[in-house]
Amino acid sequence: MPKKQSFLILCCILVLISACVTEKKYLALEADHLKAQDQLDHLQRSMKETEFKLQDSEESQLECFKELSGLQGRYDELEDRNVDLARDAEELKMGLAKRKSTIQHQKRVIQQLDETRSKIETNLKGEIAKQTIKIEEIEGKLKVTFVDKILFDAGRVKIKDRGRELLLEIANSLREDESQNILVEGHTDNVPIGGVLKERFPSNWELSAARAAAVVRLLQEETGLDPKRLSATGYSYYRPVEPNDTAEGRRQNRRIEIILVPVR
Repeated sequence: MPKKQSFLILCCILVLISACVTEKKYLALEADHLKAQDQLDHLQRSMKETEFKLQDSEESQLECFKELSGLQGRYDELEDRNVDLARDAEELKMGLAKRKSTIQHQKRVIQQLDETRSKIETNLKGEIAKQTIKIEEIEGKLKVTFVDKILFDAGRVKIKDRGRELLLEIANSLREDESQNILVEGHTDNVPIGGVLKERFPSNWELSAARAAAVVRLLQEETGLDPKRLSATGYSYYRPVEPNDTAEGRRQNRRIEIILVPVR
């Protein structure tokens, strides 16, 4: 066979072999491409799903933030309310303690008044029986009333001997107990001051005040009672206990009242 012909045959064989190799490689690449495309499509679908989930997560997160904000606001309200309740509870506790203290004080006052009344009733039982001295409890106060001439003669401000003895008896009941202040009130009937007495006592005001002051002076000077506990007031005939149109009514209105007032 001539050399030229053989060379041509050899070239054809090489071309065919090369074509076969290229086609296989193409098919392999094509398969790889399809596989990669499938993977890419899968990834794209996964990305979209992830995006949807992320969007849902963001919306859920936003809702959670809103709910958290609402819960925080509610918590703050409850915290403020708790502070208010704690303050109210403390105020109530203090109020109850003060109320308890007041009740205990009132109990002591009542007990002290009862003890004082018992002492006075024991010491002055004779005059109380004759109703020349009266004892009353009025609004947490103890009032001892000396009626008419048991302390003073008509138009006089000098305390009689028997009246002095009675006042000393009362002072003995009050000296040790300093929980009560002593108010002395002078009262008269409505008969005008006349005669020579008018020069000394222009009206029943002066007479009632002078009698109250005389009792206070005796309690201070002769019994040793603390003068800070004592006070004297004259009311003339403007606070009667009975009408002044009868002799008995006027007798009841001519009086000295010793009022025991608990110290606050």
